[in-house]
Amino acid sequence: MLEPRIILLTGERQIGKSTLCFRLADMLRQAHIKVTGLLTRRTGEHDLWVTELCTGETYPLTLPMTDKAGLALGNFRLAPEALARSDQALDACFPTQVFMLDEIGPLELIYGQGWVRALKLLRRFNYRVAFIVVRPELLVRAMWQLPVTFYTVVPLTLEIRDGMPDALLTIVNEACTLQERSPKPERLR
Repeated sequence: MLEPRIILLTGERQIGKSTLCFRLADMLRQAHIKVTGLLTRRTGEHDLWVTELCTGETYPLTLPMTDKAGLALGNFRLAPEALARSDQALDACFPTQVFMLDEIGPLELIYGQGWVRALKLLRRFNYRVAFIVVRPELLVRAMWQLPVTFYTVVPLTLEIRDGMPDALLTIVNEACTLQERSPKPERLR
Protein backbone atom coordinates (compact mmCIF):
# COMPACT_ATOMS: atom_id res chain seq x y z
CA MET A 1 0.00 0.00 0.00
CA LEU A 2 1.30 3.44 -0.91
CA GLU A 3 1.65 5.94 1.89
CA PRO A 4 -0.90 8.70 1.42
CA ARG A 5 0.20 12.24 0.71
CA ILE A 6 -0.43 15.10 3.07
CA ILE A 7 -0.28 18.54 1.54
CA LEU A 8 -0.08 21.41 4.00
CA LEU A 9 -1.61 24.60 2.65
CA THR A 10 -0.24 27.61 4.44
CA GLY A 11 -0.13 31.36 4.02
CA GLU A 12 -0.91 34.62 5.69
CA ARG A 13 -4.40 35.28 7.02
CA GLN A 14 -6.97 36.32 4.40
CA ILE A 15 -4.72 35.24 1.49
CA GLY A 16 -7.40 32.87 0.13
CA LYS A 17 -6.66 29.44 1.63
CA SER A 18 -10.34 28.73 2.35
CA THR A 19 -11.41 29.99 -1.07
CA LEU A 20 -8.79 27.71 -2.64
CA CYS A 21 -10.14 24.73 -0.67
CA PHE A 22 -13.75 25.32 -1.72
CA ARG A 23 -12.71 25.76 -5.36
CA LEU A 24 -10.57 22.62 -5.28
CA ALA A 25 -13.36 20.60 -3.65
CA ASP A 26 -15.71 21.63 -6.48
CA MET A 27 -13.13 20.66 -9.10
CA LEU A 28 -12.57 17.27 -7.45
CA ARG A 29 -16.30 16.54 -7.42
CA GLN A 30 -16.55 17.48 -11.09
CA ALA A 31 -13.69 15.04 -11.78
CA HIS A 32 -15.65 12.30 -9.93
CA ILE A 33 -13.07 12.12 -7.15
CA LYS A 34 -14.47 11.44 -3.68
CA VAL A 35 -13.68 14.42 -1.46
CA THR A 36 -14.64 14.71 2.20
CA GLY A 37 -13.73 16.88 5.14
CA LEU A 38 -14.52 20.11 6.92
CA LEU A 39 -14.03 23.55 5.40
CA THR A 40 -14.52 26.87 7.13
CA ARG A 41 -15.42 30.22 5.68
CA ARG A 42 -15.05 33.54 7.43
CA THR A 43 -18.28 35.51 7.09
CA GLY A 44 -17.50 38.42 9.39
CA GLU A 45 -14.87 39.78 11.73
CA HIS A 46 -15.86 37.27 14.45
CA ASP A 47 -17.89 34.79 12.39
CA LEU A 48 -16.93 31.40 10.96
CA TRP A 49 -19.15 28.85 9.22
CA VAL A 50 -18.21 25.23 8.66
CA THR A 51 -19.21 23.09 5.69
CA GLU A 52 -19.27 19.30 5.90
CA LEU A 53 -18.14 18.15 2.46
CA CYS A 54 -19.85 14.73 2.86
CA THR A 55 -23.31 16.21 3.30
CA GLY A 56 -22.94 19.77 2.07
CA GLU A 57 -24.43 21.01 5.34
CA THR A 58 -23.22 24.42 6.47
CA TYR A 59 -23.69 25.92 9.93
CA PRO A 60 -22.13 28.56 12.19
CA LEU A 61 -19.01 27.48 14.03
CA THR A 62 -18.86 30.58 16.20
CA LEU A 63 -21.01 32.51 18.63
CA PRO A 64 -21.12 36.29 19.05
CA MET A 65 -18.08 37.51 20.98
CA THR A 66 -20.44 38.93 23.62
CA ASP A 67 -21.87 35.47 24.31
CA LYS A 68 -20.66 33.95 27.58
CA ALA A 69 -20.83 30.37 26.28
CA GLY A 70 -18.22 28.78 24.08
CA LEU A 71 -14.47 28.92 23.93
CA ALA A 72 -12.84 32.29 23.17
CA LEU A 73 -9.86 31.86 20.86
CA GLY A 74 -8.36 34.88 19.16
CA ASN A 75 -11.07 36.80 17.28
CA PHE A 76 -13.62 34.02 17.67
CA ARG A 77 -15.87 32.43 20.27
CA LEU A 78 -16.32 28.81 19.19
CA ALA A 79 -19.74 27.22 19.66
CA PRO A 80 -19.41 23.94 21.64
CA GLU A 81 -22.40 22.35 19.86
CA ALA A 82 -20.98 23.16 16.42
CA LEU A 83 -17.54 21.83 17.38
CA ALA A 84 -19.10 18.59 18.64
CA ARG A 85 -21.29 18.25 15.53
CA SER A 86 -18.41 18.83 13.12
CA ASP A 87 -16.15 16.51 15.12
CA GLN A 88 -18.76 13.75 14.77
CA ALA A 89 -18.92 14.46 11.03
CA LEU A 90 -15.27 13.41 10.78
CA ASP A 91 -16.34 9.76 11.17
CA ALA A 92 -18.17 9.88 7.83
CA CYS A 93 -15.12 11.30 6.05
CA PHE A 94 -13.21 8.02 5.75
CA PRO A 95 -12.45 6.09 3.64
CA THR A 96 -12.03 8.65 0.88
CA GLN A 97 -9.80 9.58 -1.98
CA VAL A 98 -9.26 13.16 -0.79
CA PHE A 99 -9.70 14.56 2.72
CA MET A 100 -9.67 18.32 3.34
CA LEU A 101 -9.47 20.14 6.66
CA ASP A 102 -9.57 23.92 6.93
CA GLU A 103 -8.06 24.56 9.32
CA ILE A 104 -6.05 22.86 11.97
CA GLY A 105 -4.89 25.57 14.34
CA PRO A 106 -3.92 26.36 17.91
CA LEU A 107 -7.09 24.75 19.28
CA GLU A 108 -5.96 21.37 17.94
CA LEU A 109 -2.16 21.66 17.84
CA ILE A 110 -1.58 23.50 21.12
CA TYR A 111 -4.65 22.84 23.29
CA GLY A 112 -5.57 19.34 22.05
CA GLN A 113 -9.23 20.30 21.45
CA GLY A 114 -11.50 21.01 18.48
CA TRP A 115 -10.84 18.79 15.48
CA VAL A 116 -7.83 17.07 17.07
CA ARG A 117 -9.44 13.69 16.35
CA ALA A 118 -8.73 14.29 12.66
CA LEU A 119 -5.05 13.74 13.45
CA LYS A 120 -5.86 10.26 14.75
CA LEU A 121 -8.13 9.44 11.82
CA LEU A 122 -5.39 10.42 9.37
CA ARG A 123 -3.15 7.75 10.95
CA ARG A 124 -5.45 5.05 9.54
CA PHE A 125 -4.20 5.86 6.01
CA ASN A 126 -7.62 5.29 4.40
CA TYR A 127 -7.27 8.20 1.96
CA ARG A 128 -4.93 9.00 -0.93
CA VAL A 129 -4.37 12.73 -0.43
CA ALA A 130 -5.12 15.04 2.48
CA PHE A 131 -5.11 18.81 2.22
CA ILE A 132 -4.64 20.42 5.63
CA VAL A 133 -4.73 24.19 6.09
CA VAL A 134 -2.32 25.36 8.78
CA ARG A 135 -0.98 28.77 9.75
CA PRO A 136 2.71 29.40 9.00
CA GLU A 137 3.56 29.76 12.69
CA LEU A 138 2.07 26.30 13.41
CA LEU A 139 3.61 24.44 10.48
CA VAL A 140 6.31 22.66 12.49
CA ARG A 141 3.82 21.62 15.19
CA ALA A 142 1.54 20.20 12.49
CA MET A 143 4.38 18.15 11.00
CA TRP A 144 5.19 16.70 14.44
CA GLN A 145 1.60 15.63 15.01
CA LEU A 146 0.57 14.41 11.56
CA PRO A 147 1.14 10.76 10.65
CA VAL A 148 3.20 10.56 7.45
CA THR A 149 6.93 10.93 6.99
CA PHE A 150 6.87 13.22 3.96
CA TYR A 151 4.87 16.41 3.51
CA THR A 152 4.35 18.79 0.66
CA VAL A 153 4.12 22.34 1.95
CA VAL A 154 2.37 24.82 -0.32
CA PRO A 155 2.88 28.42 0.80
CA LEU A 156 -0.01 30.27 -0.82
CA THR A 157 0.76 33.72 -2.18
CA LEU A 158 -1.18 36.17 -4.32
CA GLU A 159 1.12 35.37 -7.27
CA ILE A 160 0.31 31.65 -7.36
CA ARG A 161 -3.14 31.56 -5.76
CA ASP A 162 -5.27 31.54 -8.91
CA GLY A 163 -3.35 28.72 -10.61
CA MET A 164 -3.07 26.54 -7.53
CA PRO A 165 -6.36 24.59 -7.82
CA ASP A 166 -5.35 23.19 -11.23
CA ALA A 167 -1.90 22.24 -9.94
CA LEU A 168 -3.37 20.50 -6.89
CA LEU A 169 -5.93 18.67 -9.02
CA THR A 170 -3.04 17.26 -11.08
CA ILE A 171 -1.38 15.98 -7.89
CA VAL A 172 -4.62 14.29 -6.81
CA ASN A 173 -5.14 12.70 -10.22
CA GLU A 174 -1.61 11.28 -10.16
CA ALA A 175 -1.98 9.96 -6.59
CA CYS A 176 -5.32 8.29 -7.33
CA THR A 177 -4.01 6.80 -10.59
CA LEU A 178 -0.93 5.42 -8.81
CA GLN A 179 -3.16 3.71 -6.27
CA GLU A 180 -5.25 2.09 -8.99
CA ARG A 181 -2.15 0.84 -10.83
CA SER A 182 -0.22 -0.34 -7.77
CA PRO A 183 0.44 -4.08 -7.95
CA LYS A 184 -1.68 -6.33 -5.80
CA PRO A 185 0.28 -8.64 -3.52
CA GLU A 186 0.37 -12.22 -4.70
CA ARG A 187 -1.20 -14.86 -2.54
CA LEU A 188 1.20 -17.35 -1.05
CA ARG A 189 0.39 -20.95 -1.73
